[in-house]
Amino acid sequence: MLVDPARLLDDCERAWREAGEPSPGAGPESVVRRTALVLEALVAHALLAARSDVPQDTVFARWPACTVHAVALGGPVGLARSLSEARARVVAARPDLDGPATDLPVAGARWIAAAEESARALGWSWRPTAAPVTRDPSTPTAIAPPELRLGPGAGSVLLTLPGGPDANWRLAADGESVTAAPPHWVLPGPVRRVEATDPAGTTHAATVVDPHTVLLAFAADGHRVPPDEPLPAAELHLLHVGALETEGGRAAAVELPTPYGWSGWTLSKVSLAGVTRVRASGAAPGRWLDVAVGRSFGWEGGATLPWITGDDGAPVWQRRPALRLRRRPGEQEARDWQVEVRRVGRPGELARLTGAPGALVDPWQHIPGPLVGPYEVLVHRPGRQRGMRRLTAFLAEGVEAVPSAEWRLLAPNGGLATARLDLRAQRPVTVSESAVRFAAHEISRDLVLRDGIDAFRVRAFVPHSEVRLELDGRPLTWSVRPLDIDATDLARDSALTVRLPEQAVAVTPELALVVEGATLHTLRPERRTRARKGDLRYALAPLTDTVRDCAKAELRLLVAGQSVHVATVRTQPIAESVTPDGTGLLLRGLRHPGELTARVHSVLAPWRTPLSVPVDDDGRIPLPAAWRSAGPLVVTLRAGTPPAGPAPVWPRLRDRDTLVLRRSPWTAEVVEDTAATRTTQYLAGHGTLPRGADAVPYQWIVAARGRDLQSCGAKETAPAECLAALGEAGADALLGAAESALRSGELAAALVGSGLAALRVREVADPVAVRPVWRRAPMCALLLTAPLMPYLSGDPAYDVDELYPEETELLGEVGQFLGETGTALLTGHEDPSRTVGRFDAHARALHELPEIQQRAVWRTARVVPRGLLDTDTRAEAAWQAFGERRTLQYFAEREEFGEWMDAVELFLDDGHPALAGAFGDRGPGPLHGREESWMRVPQFSLGCALIARLAAAGDARAAKLERGLRPLWTSVAAHAPDLTAVDLALAECLVTAEAVQATG
Repeated sequence: MLVDPARLLDDCERAWREAGEPSPGAGPESVVRRTALVLEALVAHALLAARSDVPQDTVFARWPACTVHAVALGGPVGLARSLSEARARVVAARPDLDGPATDLPVAGARWIAAAEESARALGWSWRPTAAPVTRDPSTPTAIAPPELRLGPGAGSVLLTLPGGPDANWRLAADGESVTAAPPHWVLPGPVRRVEATDPAGTTHAATVVDPHTVLLAFAADGHRVPPDEPLPAAELHLLHVGALETEGGRAAAVELPTPYGWSGWTLSKVSLAGVTRVRASGAAPGRWLDVAVGRSFGWEGGATLPWITGDDGAPVWQRRPALRLRRRPGEQEARDWQVEVRRVGRPGELARLTGAPGALVDPWQHIPGPLVGPYEVLVHRPGRQRGMRRLTAFLAEGVEAVPSAEWRLLAPNGGLATARLDLRAQRPVTVSESAVRFAAHEISRDLVLRDGIDAFRVRAFVPHSEVRLELDGRPLTWSVRPLDIDATDLARDSALTVRLPEQAVAVTPELALVVEGATLHTLRPERRTRARKGDLRYALAPLTDTVRDCAKAELRLLVAGQSVHVATVRTQPIAESVTPDGTGLLLRGLRHPGELTARVHSVLAPWRTPLSVPVDDDGRIPLPAAWRSAGPLVVTLRAGTPPAGPAPVWPRLRDRDTLVLRRSPWTAEVVEDTAATRTTQYLAGHGTLPRGADAVPYQWIVAARGRDLQSCGAKETAPAECLAALGEAGADALLGAAESALRSGELAAALVGSGLAALRVREVADPVAVRPVWRRAPMCALLLTAPLMPYLSGDPAYDVDELYPEETELLGEVGQFLGETGTALLTGHEDPSRTVGRFDAHARALHELPEIQQRAVWRTARVVPRGLLDTDTRAEAAWQAFGERRTLQYFAEREEFGEWMDAVELFLDDGHPALAGAFGDRGPGPLHGREESWMRVPQFSLGCALIARLAAAGDARAAKLERGLRPLWTSVAAHAPDLTAVDLALAECLVTAEAVQATG
């Protein structure tokens, strides 16, 4: 330094005492430089004090104003860094001051405490905004648990995922695995339970749908009302099956568009004022949900910014809200609630206060403003963590937004009308853009709010019109671009929904089918009295015959004197083929002039996350360097942007818009030697199949997708070799399936082909290791848990009290996966759904119907997620097999098929009457000819599963018969995987029940 440190501190001490408390913000540049010098001088004196055995407090006591100003400028986040930098400069000038004993000057907590004491000595009211946290860099940052909420515009149900964009979460939704990144994951449909594992390895479980109540409640801000709490007597969004029934009063309900993937459910905006109980008509009898007569937890007052949301769709509060504490009828006022305020994702509390039940409290009163960013409020009884409620709020005080239009309409040639959003903020809060101009195809814009210390991502938008396609009653994602509709989909109970502002439908708009400028057909919207007024739904099935002979047609909305292009109907594939082209790929025979997205899959690394790339106007697909030499590729084309929800892990090669590039260069990458790279080299024809526990997940993937990999250019013998390797690995292979991220249906065929479906597991050696398998590969977990299944029978010979706690916990997973039917079978009761899944006269009649009517009959399956053996799940598995009946006919009409059916029937009749009865219940009855052989496939599938589970139970004759059945069973399982999974679980329950009865 160029001045004496003591003199600098004395001069600044005098000046700052006269100036008073430090003001928020950094201030002029000269003040910043002076404060940095003061901090360096204070650190130098603190180091000298430590070396001379003088208490550090004497330094702070001598220059209290300097201490407060230096700490206030650094802030709780930047202080530790500033102290470290100041210490480094001092030690560079005076190396003799370095040493372990002089590390104290960089302890931020010590400086914060000293500044607070100095402020009290000066009579100032200054307080730090938050206490700094000294954390071991090797210790992972605490990550808040995910939350279920309604997405923006109530168009989806999503799970918020805290953390940065690189913090990958592993999710298991009813046993199906997926990897997702923050800020959220869109649920593809109703599921019973989601287990989310954060990057630190902690697993958070969240119940989504209770099959007995089939009702989810969301508050006005989108957050879910906890299922164990009474519903508040306020305005809510209720997602339910069937109509709403109430007691105590009538609920005023407005039906809203169904969220993405929740076909068969209804979303209603309901006011529960005056209602005491509510239920969905699709719920189990007597399953009512209580409505809180007293006060419930929730935000009151405040004001939100209509044009700004958090990056997960959460509202942004412009004016801080108050918190209403819950009070139940008759609850004592003396039992106060404790309220803690924290920053989301950070340990340590910012404020703590208490309040009486029913009181309205201000949780932010002791936190200096302006408040910017996400906060979480924890409410619980003092001294008790059980029953804790967690509420979140994103605050942005001092921020204003003014749009140029209240609503953005669809533009005639596609996209939206342009708009502008002006943003203003009061210092020290700043916004990354003061004026946001939205382009024609831009729905939202990511912005950054800063409070002088931290930065927070938000999303700016203006409400807008959009269009959505429905297929088989299932709504797809909303889009602002003209939709691309395959003409073959028109017969699939399809519909087009257009969202407009409510005032724009005073005169009903018509939907016109236009071919080469001529209007061939017009449609009027359906009358849906309970739908949102501005949402117009047009059934597209009447257009099927009209577009049959057209190469391309347009759907145009005639509204407000304009003709708006909303969709294009294609009768041909998007492109004919794909070829390499320098730094990417080139589409040949491109017929789609609009926006396209290509999803590229690697054949030699089928476990690799697919690459999503926008297609250039000239049909080129640019590829990163690593993908240009990745070998054969599979390219799936989609009009517009990728849909919401998880991307399909592997495409269907038979889809018209899926193209295969079989001849593509492959170069071995110089990377770390891992099981993945060795498996890729093996699929390319170099080296042998890698073995060991780390290679098992990749063996599963190759075995499950073997047919496709063979046809796309991978090593011809790879699937058979992987199946053999899995069979040799035995129980270790079943454990390793959890890391493959394959669907249960994908695992089913590999289980059969490898012989693991008949593997004999004599004991559960490590229940703790098996339990996580239930989350990601439940079929494999069921086979591993088979030795403990008799303990679910209730038979006195199998007393549950004999088990270790880990084994008891493992059995708890069985009921959730199998459902109530599985429990009934294990206890010796008759199968309540024994005829579900067979192809009898009803299937014959369904076979004669047009495809649109077939889908209408079956589309209600899986509305409510149930156990694997419950009626709806088994019906959906049968529907999947019914859709493959023409392919299955090829196997069923073989002579060997009938011979094996007779062999299974003879075996079961000889000593297994209960199993023979179940096998007979799947029979199709008399057939009308050889062309109906496909109707015997469900019976064959169950028969094979029964033989396999008898073999696993130790029956040598069954094991020999299973080896003979295996090739044909594997072929059938590849085309009816869900039916195979159901039958394996059903067979396990039936064989276990028979064994228990024989023991008794």
